[in-house]
Amino acid sequence: MRNLIKLLLLAVTAVTASGCLPAGKGAIAQQSADAQALTEKFLTSELFTGSTIAIKVVDLNSGEELISHQPALTVVPASVQKLVTTAAALEILSPEYAFETTLDYTGEVNEEGTLLGGLFITGGGDPAFGSPNFADHYGDVMNKFAEAIVSAGIKKVDGNVIGDASLFGATIIPGTWLWEDIGNYYGASPSGLNIYDNSYEITFSTQKQPGTPAKITKINPEIPGLTFDNRVLAAADNRDNAFIYGSYLDGKRLISGTIPAGRSAFTIKGSVPDPAFLAAHQLVQTLKNVQVEINGVAISEFENKNPEDRTTLLRIQSPRLSEIIHLANSKSQNLYTDALLMHISATTGEPSLKNGALFLKSFWEERGMCGSGMFLVDGSGHSRTNGLTADQIIFILKYMHDESEHWEVFRRSLAVSGVSGTLANFGNGTLLEKNFTAKSGSMSRVVSYAGYLTTASGSELALVLIINNFEASSSAVRNKIVEYLVDIAEAF
Repeated sequence: MRNLIKLLLLAVTAVTASGCLPAGKGAIAQQSADAQALTEKFLTSELFTGSTIAIKVVDLNSGEELISHQPALTVVPASVQKLVTTAAALEILSPEYAFETTLDYTGEVNEEGTLLGGLFITGGGDPAFGSPNFADHYGDVMNKFAEAIVSAGIKKVDGNVIGDASLFGATIIPGTWLWEDIGNYYGASPSGLNIYDNSYEITFSTQKQPGTPAKITKINPEIPGLTFDNRVLAAADNRDNAFIYGSYLDGKRLISGTIPAGRSAFTIKGSVPDPAFLAAHQLVQTLKNVQVEINGVAISEFENKNPEDRTTLLRIQSPRLSEIIHLANSKSQNLYTDALLMHISATTGEPSLKNGALFLKSFWEERGMCGSGMFLVDGSGHSRTNGLTADQIIFILKYMHDESEHWEVFRRSLAVSGVSGTLANFGNGTLLEKNFTAKSGSMSRVVSYAGYLTTASGSELALVLIINNFEASSSAVRNKIVEYLVDIAEAF
């Protein structure tokens, strides 16, 4: 018995020394009386009755833990999880990394200018290919492809035009993504060949009378085979409460909910069911416009079919990874981070969100993070079954500040309070304005913030605050968070 007790004590000592304790509810850690008082004031607000809250604040210069409340408790992080993915992507790929999409063909071009083979748009996993977010970088990618084809002397294509998404294979959507999300633009699935942020626009017109049916007037871009069961109604309020239901590779969409009454043009955005097919279809249409005859059809492929037999006509590189990550973090682009996770998994083994999530956890554990209580399903925080602790997020924030060569790139990728991205209207006119750079996250009953706060005295803090399961409105919760963060900025 004595030996058994000794072994158990040694095991506990080893775990404690490694800094990896099992996740638990914990309590407010040892901290100054002022810090404890302002935190107690925040935690006891009636807004948070029955809520789960995790907080951790650390001084980046001294490493001192200033505030800690349930930092080892696993909570739903929402989009704060993007920090886990984007920080790892910077470390693995570097800020200068660029993705590449190529225009290729098989077969030969005869003397009459007929391509005796097929055309391929071969995806390299570029998350932002053709994105309106980078319009100045990409220009009109389809016109660029058409110009390259015409310049090669091709006047006719005997074969098919293929969107090659084989780099990732056929995407498997996590079963825990909500049906209410995946048909909408923020639920777009990553593909080996992405296009236009894998989204399209539906424009409606509505009558002035609430309760009357909304009419679809335009789909942009047009997607062959995509059909709509439109049940959207006009409403008296001024909000977009319409949702698109439908899955990846599925051509049927149900649209329900409400949009504002009395609008001649009100637009919502959906997720493209097959981005690789859309890319191929758009190239076919563009080639027809420049009088290149196509005997085949537009198709998508998800298997690697002898790419070594292809001749490349054009290569289009993405913006630098640092620019893509800036959009992913500051404007919370789900597709970009999920595509990054797929790309990382493709370079380390079989591509999938599941394998990428396993790799991410190992990546951070190898750098000293305690992985206990970390549960990752995707790269974006889209799933409610993702789980992180405040300790883990603080570890990444500190690692990027203390250890990474890419610290400045990482920090610049975050939204700035009162200035930019998802924080443009957060903390305006307070000490937070221009002094709080962070990733925010939100979903039903979840609000989260993680980033860097410069205090009134000039101290630099790393901060994480995640709240799950509140009954109050999200706006009321955010206002209370602003008050609390201002208190912290004044206290330290």
